[in-house]
Amino acid sequence: MFGDVDVTSLLSQVTVPTLVMHARDDARVPFDNGRRLAAGIPGARFVPLQSRNHLILESEPAYARFIEEITAFMKT
Repeated sequence: MFGDVDVTSLLSQVTVPTLVMHARDDARVPFDNGRRLAAGIPGARFVPLQSRNHLILESEPAYARFIEEITAFMKT
């Protein structure tokens, strides 16, 4: 069902700080979807992560970057 939801037309209305992170080789959602999501939100920061997983696991090398980016984002 979620695959049928399209909020593209609403992205430009987002007025809060936004961080979008997406795994480069995500096996579930294409990388360009994340890039387009961030591009549609004014001022959004897009961070690519080196992973194949949709959910970043603590055991992955990308996990450290994931945590760093969230920590920095929360401080702003």
